[in-house]
Amino acid sequence: MSRLTVDLMRDLDLRPEDTSSLETLINGRPQVGVFLSEAWLSGFFAEPPPGFEPSLALLRDGDALRGVVPIALRHTLTHVRVGFLGGGIGSDRIDLLAARGFEAACSDTFLSWLREEFGREGFSLELRDVPAESPVWGAVHRASAAGTLRLCLQPREIHTLPYLNLAEPWPSSTTDGTSPARSSLSLEKHRRWLERRCPLRVETLKDPSEVMDGFESLARFLHARWRGQGGGSALDSPRARRFHQHALPRLLAEGRLRMIRLSADTRTIAVFYGLASGGWWGYYLAGYDREWAGRIHLGQITLATAIEMASKEGATEFDFLKGADRVKYLWPVHERATLDADVYSEQSGAQIKRAAWATREAAAALAKSARDLFVTHPHP
Repeated sequence: MSRLTVDLMRDLDLRPEDTSSLETLINGRPQVGVFLSEAWLSGFFAEPPPGFEPSLALLRDGDALRGVVPIALRHTLTHVRVGFLGGGIGSDRIDLLAARGFEAACSDTFLSWLREEFGREGFSLELRDVPAESPVWGAVHRASAAGTLRLCLQPREIHTLPYLNLAEPWPSSTTDGTSPARSSLSLEKHRRWLERRCPLRVETLKDPSEVMDGFESLARFLHARWRGQGGGSALDSPRARRFHQHALPRLLAEGRLRMIRLSADTRTIAVFYGLASGGWWGYYLAGYDREWAGRIHLGQITLATAIEMASKEGATEFDFLKGADRVKYLWPVHERATLDADVYSEQSGAQIKRAAWATREAAAALAKSARDLFVTHPHP
């Protein structure tokens, strides 16, 4: 194997042969690759995270594309901040995507490139929603152990991602101890209530205008669901709305969108927004008309409908993506995990950033402990 090189692109204007190679990489690891598709990344390139410059690092073996990693760069007064583009701001998982057998070489080369490009001024690598099995974690360990790049890794958070293997028989009980048969009977009961109430129509949206109408219905349902709670829904942010409005037509054109609409007569009552690649389906968002639904478990029916349609399409996996919401455990799911962590180089600017973060975390923990103490032992 010859030495890999890094070709940094500031746009998504790939050569036809690179587009073909990227498609192969996505198909090899669809549960991550769909978030590195040109359609999905186009939303971040159209409107980058504030202060960051989006780029695409192509790892080549001669002319052959062996790996891809989308990154966001920001030069500060003290160091360079590098993040995986989409992590923490919309992509439920993001990673360096490499050809089979090139995972370690690509991740080692990527870290070496960071050292060569930003080693003098120092850098922090901000990893958000990166799979636990990512080759990057091993590369960080190897670089530190070999002394080629002294790095400090600071873990932040672990996220759970349930998924359903559609190719295996269901066990006698689900992960929360309930019986799949009992859950199925409950769903069938609510479906019968729904069908007695109205003529139900289920559609997979293929027309761009209908897709955008479905998205607006979804945004409205989610806004009503999360009104007055915390930061609101995932689509209340204008930036998030613009991202999806940009990406949705492109996902549809690439054949990666699975938007399902449930209608009562002519009224939209639920929308499922999913992503797909090969035998993989991912559940990104779903919403339903809660006032109309009443006692009917319309959210569960919507998810069950999507799972059935994925199975009929020949999918072997239905991925619930990030979040251990209880409704996902009505099915006999397995679990994956993604990690949030920061990696700091040894230069002073990056280490000052690390120390500042550690100080803030310690102060927050102390404040929480104090609050808990006064709640447990109130002043007389």
